[in-house]
Amino acid sequence: MAQIPHNTGNYTIGKGILYIKPFGAADSAYEDMGNCPGAEVEPTIERLPHYSSRTGYRTKDKNPVIQTEYMLNITTDEMASKNLRYFLMGVISDDFNTIYALMGSDAEYTIKLIEDNPAGPNKKWYFHRLTIAPNGAMGLISEEYETMGLQCEGLSDISNHPESPYITVNYATTTTTSTSTTTTTTTA
Repeated sequence: MAQIPHNTGNYTIGKGILYIKPFGAADSAYEDMGNCPGAEVEPTIERLPHYSSRTGYRTKDKNPVIQTEYMLNITTDEMASKNLRYFLMGVISDDFNTIYALMGSDAEYTIKLIEDNPAGPNKKWYFHRLTIAPNGAMGLISEEYETMGLQCEGLSDISNHPESPYITVNYATTTTTSTSTTTTTTTA
């Protein structure tokens, strides 16, 4: 049975693992991005309002959506060469020891997030097609742990996902945390 608001079981503390692969690659190509202490998604739309001029003052009579897009912002603190290549928009040597910065700026990727929440329902997020760029500066000398901010711009993948060309979210029927496994119902 689906859970509906109000249910305290819907209160969520978000945790999980991000996986990435080149766009179009097989699912076996997904790689764990390591520890990512932050991930935020922001869908946006643009509308083109229409105003009627049939009376003494304009009235808005239509407001259709003319543009859809989203951004996915990720923070990672694992300075692995594979992650640094995304931040530098580069390509990486076969031995993973050298990154050629700004040589892969047009690369496209697919990202999935498998949630493992200590509270709330788990979900699987599929971000079908994105480009990646730095999200701000990365401190190279600091008294804190280094982090990299990645800004992922969503692109439509209508060819492969006509029913949901940007993002697909599946609610899990079980929740698994590092300390226990419990069965829950799917949240609607």
